[in-house]
Amino acid sequence: MPQTALHRKLRQLIGQRFDYLGEVWILIEVLGDDDSLVLRRCVDCTPSVQRNAYGIPSRRASNDLTLPISDAHGDGYSEDVLLLLEGRQRASTG
Repeated sequence: MPQTALHRKLRQLIGQRFDYLGEVWILIEVLGDDDSLVLRRCVDCTPSVQRNAYGIPSRRASNDLTLPISDAHGDGYSEDVLLLLEGRQRASTG
């Protein structure tokens, strides 16, 4: 898929933090060919230890997440991206 205006707008947000699904994520890449973006869990912001069925920490959970950029029609953002953008954290000025 060629790079679209949707992709270009998201590229400007690389490196920014987002509250998404109860955790803090950092946008690390916009993949134009795959029409997706890659988020990395902010390990300094939230714990990344996964608990087993007994509640005992056993291993690290995956720190990357890939979301589709475009909706089913290809002319707007997917619901996942819209939800992500709602949680954009503003940089503090001070």
